[in-house]
Parts: sequence; C-alpha cells; structure tokens
Amino acid sequence: MKKFISGVIVGALLFSGVTVFADSASLIGQKVQGLFTIEKNGKKVDDAIIINGTAYAPIRSVAEASGAKLTVEGKKIIMTGETSEVGVNNTAALNVERDKTKADIERITAGIKDLETNVIPPYEAMAKEMATNGDLGKRAQASADEYKKLVEQRKTELAFLKEKLAQINTQLGE
Repeated sequence: MKKFISGVIVGALLFSGVTVFADSASLIGQKVQGLFTIEKNGKKVDDAIIINGTAYAPIRSVAEASGAKLTVEGKKIIMTGETSEVGVNNTAALNVERDKTKADIERITAGIKDLETNVIPPYEAMAKEMATNGDLGKRAQASADEYKKLVEQRKTELAFLKEKLAQINTQLGE
C-alpha cells in the first residue's frame, strides 16, 4: 500500500511538475488555495502548494524521500531507481510491522491467559463467599464481570491483530 501511495505521489508530482513548466504563464497571478505538508513515515519531506486544485511540490525533495535518483538533462527531469528502492523499503517496513504485530499478539494472548487464570477466578470465588455479605459480594462480582468484559475486548483486538498479520504475510508473499 505504501508503495502504491508513494508511486501516486511521485507520479502526480512528476506530471504536475511538467504542467508547471508547460503552463507556467497561466499560473502567474493565480491564488494559492492552501499549503500542505508532505510527510513520509511521519517525517516532513517538504511543503506543497495548492493552485486550482492541483498540488505543486519540489520534485527533488519528493524524489529523495522516495529513494529515487533525480537528474536533469536539458529541459528534462529524469527519475530512476524509484521502483526497486521503494519496494525494498516497503518490504523492510512490512517486516517491521509483522514483527510488531506478532509481539502484540503474544502480549495480548499472555494478558488474556493471566486474566482468565489469575484474576477472574479469585474475584468470582470472593463473590460467592461474600454473597451473603450484601454490598461486598456485589462489588466482587462486578469486578469479575468487568474483567470478563476486558477479556472479551482483548479477544476482539486479538482477532483483529491476527487478521492484520495474515494480510501482512500475504503482502510479503508468505
């Protein structure tokens, strides 16, 4: 997905850059409608301006951020190497995301097991013991019920993470 987005941004900026040179006279006097920040992996790359609904950004900044080589020959701007560089970076990012997701799955699974074996049973036992004690028994049962709800939330989160891991593995071709 990141490869696709990077490709769209680079393509749009490349074609909009050509538009700037081809129609530069028509942009004179045009109102800038906005200023947008271009980011990659949470880091600011540069700013882009919006004129008549089109984003204009420095092609060199975008090319360097995407890992592409940029050369200028006469009136031609040539970008090379962006496909393989982005693919390598995308694979590395997917591997990092996969490792993080696996760690989250292990952490949540351990948390669920701990709640189900070490937390909920004592509260339920306490609730049974104190059932005749009125308010204390109700509080203990309420605590047990809250922990049960937490377990269900964690199980939902766990299912989401397992689906996410399957999608990452599919993207990596595994």
